[in-house]
Amino acid sequence: MNHKKLDVWKESIELVKLVYELTKKLPKEEIYGLVSQIRRAAVSVPSNIAEGSARKSDKEFIYFLNIARGSLAEIDTQITIINELYSLKSKLLDDKIIVVGKLINGLLNYLNNKKSIDMVKDDTVNYESNHNSPITTHHFAHESAIIDENSVIGEGTKIWHFSHIMPNCKIGKNCNIGQNVVISPEVILGNNVKVQNNVSIYTGVICEDDVFLGPSMVFTNVSNPRSAVIRKNLYETTIVKKGASIGANATIVCGHEIGEYAFIGAGSVVTKKVKPYALVVGNPGKQIGWMSEFGQRLNFNKDGYAICSESKEKYVLDNDRVKKIK
Repeated sequence: MNHKKLDVWKESIELVKLVYELTKKLPKEEIYGLVSQIRRAAVSVPSNIAEGSARKSDKEFIYFLNIARGSLAEIDTQITIINELYSLKSKLLDDKIIVVGKLINGLLNYLNNKKSIDMVKDDTVNYESNHNSPITTHHFAHESAIIDENSVIGEGTKIWHFSHIMPNCKIGKNCNIGQNVVISPEVILGNNVKVQNNVSIYTGVICEDDVFLGPSMVFTNVSNPRSAVIRKNLYETTIVKKGASIGANATIVCGHEIGEYAFIGAGSVVTKKVKPYALVVGNPGKQIGWMSEFGQRLNFNKDGYAICSESKEKYVLDNDRVKKIK
């Protein structure tokens, strides 16, 4: 692994620069005291990250990352001492310590969970959506992502910055999990699910294959939440069927089904079951039309037939239900 490509190494280099800038302001009598001490600790962080990444095993990398984390704690303590003695502080440095700490912890979590995931012998998961999807360990996770124990991630899936996959999740092949996504315990995602930045997927959600979840959309899992009332045994199931799309900032109230290839407009609040191919917008969400599998508005003629403007596929509307003509 090339340490220069790691965000945690790049950020820790910036940390060193900020430490040197701060210590230039200390009196000369501290040159062999606090100045020397904190600068050594600062240089130790990127140095140990670099050495660990150059080692042959994840176990060795984890060892050196823990040393880097210890050096970061030293820096934090020494900055506190400097502020107490000389009233010197740097918000930029304080923020950088937090960033580097999160990145180190994320990389440690990734490496530790990588070992447990690699031990998974059964590479097939039986989805509740009534199909089998092969799951392997050949996925990508950014160093800042956290993957908790007993979660199984499909081949080709990518998990990006600061996202958290909680325990016992099942994520299919070729999914893309954007930045700052939280996926709660026991969530199930099928193959080729696209999850954009800042999405919250709570326990009880099942997404079938080819589902699109837009930026900052959110699911719920309890109809009547109260902070002081524990309702973990009352989580409701929400199913998003194959090919459905949910727009940015939409909210899906729990306990409902989003039909195949349904299209939920940006900012909509869904409070009831959505039919296959339905176009739903507004708060509360109301159906205003139908969409094709390619995401184009369908305009049915008097005989109940429509053609997708993009794919040229044909659809029929019968008894308020849309079907594609094969």
